[in-house]
Amino acid sequence: MNKPITFDPYSILVDFYDHWAKPQSEDIPFYVKRAAAVKGPVVELGAGTGRIAIPIARAGQDVIGVDLSGAMLTEAARRAAAEGVVDKITFIEADMRAFVADPPVELVIVPFRGFLHLLTADDQLAALASIRRSLVSGGRLILNIFVPDPETQVALNGRKTSHGEFVDERGRRCEMWGLPEYDVTSQRLHLRVGLDIYDGERLLDTIETAFDLRVIYRYEFEHLLVRAGFEVEALYGWFDERPLEGDAREQIWVARKP
Repeated sequence: MNKPITFDPYSILVDFYDHWAKPQSEDIPFYVKRAAAVKGPVVELGAGTGRIAIPIARAGQDVIGVDLSGAMLTEAARRAAAEGVVDKITFIEADMRAFVADPPVELVIVPFRGFLHLLTADDQLAALASIRRSLVSGGRLILNIFVPDPETQVALNGRKTSHGEFVDERGRRCEMWGLPEYDVTSQRLHLRVGLDIYDGERLLDTIETAFDLRVIYRYEFEHLLVRAGFEVEALYGWFDERPLEGDAREQIWVARKP
């Protein structure tokens, strides 16, 4: 039987994914430092275009980069080859709810809020169970998700908001935008993401995609980790490892498998 054809919503993001992630670029040295401190390989779930995996490989560490999007992984492999680290990274198209590293590893990372693509508690727990099986005793899970802010959710709900701009390889000005819609009761964020492409002031084209994220609060995630058999080792409010307090906008979790 032929595999059914399904649309990959993340394929649209390939050309501007790194530009979209640029405001959070301080995550790169953070994850590279953590990856370099363990015996490899390191597993990255939600590897995308290799934004984190490639710098880790350049630092000398082997990486297993896992993603559900074949389009993202194709671009990641192209970039890894261009950077001369293709032999340091194994890219695998798989679902983080089911992927298990064999043999187990010392570190699994889920950068850039990748865990939020899991939309139900069952999905979240399935992923955490697989991650736990992927780790040796004493191994660590490190990931980051945003801090939910009800005021921001109300202010931005249903509004198209600029996410910055860049000039592409053809010299065209490209404006990124997002349009979030929040469902309070389900804690779901439906996010439309788009790119307007200009020649001077003339709009040439608009490309867009959409996907859902699950908003996760601090103590909700702590409960999930404990329920999945992890010990919380650290919780930071930014990639310089400052505490999660005050106006922190990112939750950076370090959890240990006993």
